[in-house]
Amino acid sequence: MAGRRADGVRGAKGSVALGVALLGAALLAGFLGFSSTLNPIDALLGRGAIVTVPDLARRPQPGAEADLRAAGLVAKVRTSYSLNGVRGTVIAQMPAAGSRVREGATVDVVISRGVNRVEMPDAVGKPLDDVTAPLKDAGVTIDVTRDHSETVAKGLVISQTPGPGVLVTGEDTAHLLVSEGPAQRSVPNVAGLGMDGAAFQLGKAGFAIGTITPADDPKAVVGSIQRTEPAAGTVADRDTVVNLFQVAGPAPVAVPDLTGQSAAAVSAALTPLGLVPNVIYVGTGAGGVTSQDPAPTTMARPGSVVTVEVGAGG
Repeated sequence: MAGRRADGVRGAKGSVALGVALLGAALLAGFLGFSSTLNPIDALLGRGAIVTVPDLARRPQPGAEADLRAAGLVAKVRTSYSLNGVRGTVIAQMPAAGSRVREGATVDVVISRGVNRVEMPDAVGKPLDDVTAPLKDAGVTIDVTRDHSETVAKGLVISQTPGPGVLVTGEDTAHLLVSEGPAQRSVPNVAGLGMDGAAFQLGKAGFAIGTITPADDPKAVVGSIQRTEPAAGTVADRDTVVNLFQVAGPAPVAVPDLTGQSAAAVSAALTPLGLVPNVIYVGTGAGGVTSQDPAPTTMARPGSVVTVEVGAGG
């Protein structure tokens, strides 16, 4: 029996406490002026009311800031160039108009700085990246085309439209022609030409002359170009070095040892090799070869002269 009385007392106390809490909340709501944006619980916890973000589009900056203050919100302002927004008015906001946020929240507001106008730079002869930065900042569309040029280095601007000094905005397009450098070209065929003719043709085509190496060719004209390296028809960059092989005549032969031989024997030994004997008689001229130039086993091209001295004792 006593236990039931105790439970009843505790139940009564709980009901009283709940009633007091509800009464306090009701009194507080009445004191603060209850609305749909601030409920008693938010008030008890110190939380701001729920408010609607106003529409700030096209509002002058002072008016937009005043609207936000009236709504209990904080403006965070930055500026930006705009093609359409009137200078000094709102062109963007975040959160968007109509959003529901707590009182005291921050709203990002972008104010127009008006249209950004810049002068076209004098771009010809300059690197592309150096002249496009200010145009990009102004929102100008940049149309780049590329072509080969024999006179303008790769990566530099060849021509521009509009010209230097013209005012442009984000509604305009700047056209820039940029060099790809010289085009590749084929090595010309200079076989059979003399050295002067070969050098002229190679230089005209944009190539440089490299080494000149003697070449054996019994059928070609001595002094003419036998071939090039790179070979004729090879596609290469301008200023590529081309090496030449110039005909020096038939292949060299070994000069025989003529020591002790007579003048007649010397002629018989050299003539079949294409070598030209030059016999010098010493003293009476009787006898055989006592000296020769070039020396035996020396490699000499056909047509070369071999000088021998023929004297007594041979």
